Amino acid sequence: MPNIRASRRDADRLWGVFGVALGATFVVWMVSWLVTGISEQDERCAQGMVGPGGRFRLEESSFPPNVSCVYEDGTTLSSAGTLVWIFWAAVVVLTVSGLGALALELTGVRGAKAAARLSRLAITGAAALAAVYTLAFFTTGSPKSDPLQTCSAFTTGIYERAESVHRTPFPAQTTCVYADGKTYDLVPSWMGTLEWTLLAATVVCAAGAVRAGRSADAGAGATARVTEPDQSR
Repeated sequence: MPNIRASRRDADRLWGVFGVALGATFVVWMVSWLVTGISEQDERCAQGMVGPGGRFRLEESSFPPNVSCVYEDGTTLSSAGTLVWIFWAAVVVLTVSGLGALALELTGVRGAKAAARLSRLAITGAAALAAVYTLAFFTTGSPKSDPLQTCSAFTTGIYERAESVHRTPFPAQTTCVYADGKTYDLVPSWMGTLEWTLLAATVVCAAGAVRAGRSADAGAGATARVTEPDQSR
């Protein structure tokens, strides 16, 4: 019993760290998005307002939002700057604490209480998956939308009409397909990775809850058989 209680306490602490890291990741992502949106880094580099000048290439990312100008001499100017490092540090803490807490839930907590805890985790994972999936759906608009509206130049940066729009159900993705063969994914690739991760976590927690519940029922049945009074006399 002491070991089980210690495992629960450790799991609770790790879930607390996970929650803080999740909040920090979201906040840093939003700040990076705002900073990158107002920095106009590509224009500043093109006009020589920053950097050594000369030819450069643009590197863009959405996880976290960032635009970098990379010059021929190796100089790199990032719109998000140190926010990128803070973001990835938060992601590492988020991943390690989440995996550690889940491992403790699966290995250190037993019986009916484990089934209840894992059931709550499975429900939470399913709710988070539904939220991410809904966000991806609303980000890309209705399937009945016109390609010109769905694949707007404001979103894609491509100033030509898309020939068609290809959608995949899971992970949620909407791809603009152009006449020259160019494609543009409207949903960031990291959202697809997040969907698969949440699905896997939900399945693992649900399976753990079922197994813990069966173990608890089997243990209760064995105890009842052992303590049953002898009726043969």
